[in-house]
Amino acid sequence: MADLAAGAGRTTLEAAGQVAKPASRLLSNSIAMGAANIAGRGLGYACIILMARRLDVRYLGIYAVLLTSSMLLELLSNLGLDKILIREIAGSAAGIGQGYFWAALPVRLSTAAVSTSVAWAMLVLVFKTQLQVSPLSVALFLSAIFPIVAARNCEAFLTAHERLVPIAVSQLVERLVTLSAVLMLAFGLLRFNEMLWFVPIASLSRLLVVGRSANQIWIPNVETIHPNIRRLVRQGLELFSVEILALVYFRSDTLMVAKLDGLSAAGVYQVTYKVFDLCLSLFSGFLQASFPRMIRSNTRESLQSMLIIGSCLLIIPCGLIIICRHFILNTLRADYASGSTSLLWLMLTVPLVYITSTLANAAIVEGRIRLLIGFAALLIFTNVALNLILIPKWSINGAAFSTFACELISAALLGPFAWRSISKTRGSL
Repeated sequence: MADLAAGAGRTTLEAAGQVAKPASRLLSNSIAMGAANIAGRGLGYACIILMARRLDVRYLGIYAVLLTSSMLLELLSNLGLDKILIREIAGSAAGIGQGYFWAALPVRLSTAAVSTSVAWAMLVLVFKTQLQVSPLSVALFLSAIFPIVAARNCEAFLTAHERLVPIAVSQLVERLVTLSAVLMLAFGLLRFNEMLWFVPIASLSRLLVVGRSANQIWIPNVETIHPNIRRLVRQGLELFSVEILALVYFRSDTLMVAKLDGLSAAGVYQVTYKVFDLCLSLFSGFLQASFPRMIRSNTRESLQSMLIIGSCLLIIPCGLIIICRHFILNTLRADYASGSTSLLWLMLTVPLVYITSTLANAAIVEGRIRLLIGFAALLIFTNVALNLILIPKWSINGAAFSTFACELISAALLGPFAWRSISKTRGSL
């Protein structure tokens, strides 16, 4: 009993011997996740290219519909619980942290079950004559959400312990299994229906890797303390609202360019936005790796250091792209050279997105999620208003400047709130 009490009084990180990790752990985690993000994108593009060369355009359209449906399912099933879990596991006693793990899993699985059933029914009914794949194949493809949901739970547990290398490996394994199925399709060893069956296998391989790693650092001799489910779901839904608003904010520009300036302009803007999106993936790994450290020591000094170091590091790739932007766009096609000015504004926006993302993480640590909902709604309104004014006059350059201006406003408004919420220097939790 004495051992149990001692274990329950320690944080999950302390009980696992993970306190005071050197900076090398943060660096290795950031590099691993950054490499996994970039490699994942590259393998995804390779799969699309191989399918485009092998399949009729109708089948590529079917795959796009199914892939979009699976991405929406993952967003819905997650319910914004990732960062909530990381925060509670990293900052709570071991028994409480593991209790949050078990509390979140059935919530996610039940949400996935309902969402998948609805998505399957809608796909089969709405695209009844167009889908050209069996309802069973659609069901098997969508069933990949269940191992993904379980894997995300394990990944939150590992992230709280600053063990991100297994997460990077698992995501790479998932992509490689998918690529192997696409290669078999390209060489005529599989039909399109059969290729879809490999998607849940790929997701299961991801779960096996992170599940094994999470089991290795699980603390069995600690009494599990179950949290308040309603509070967990409420905070998850609040963060889910922020994610939805952020998705609308970042993806609305292309639609508005298409509506106000035509599809050709939207095509050029989409190319420049892909470069912008690639740059965002460069620091996403660092943000994920640094989040549990912010939980343990969310001080003004650590926040200031993180903002300065990250912003300075991003200047290098963004500066190179700004210098080479004409060459990059001309390499694709001469028509895309008109996007050089918009790419300039988007590259200037990248450090601002990093700053606002870091400030948002600090607000999440302090439990100020509702504040983020208000800021996200304000950003959408401001972005739409600026686009309506600027796109008719300056086309895609106006859309890119609108994004830059909104991020600048966000940093200026969110910064003081985040800074004041960290009222004093704190030690480790």
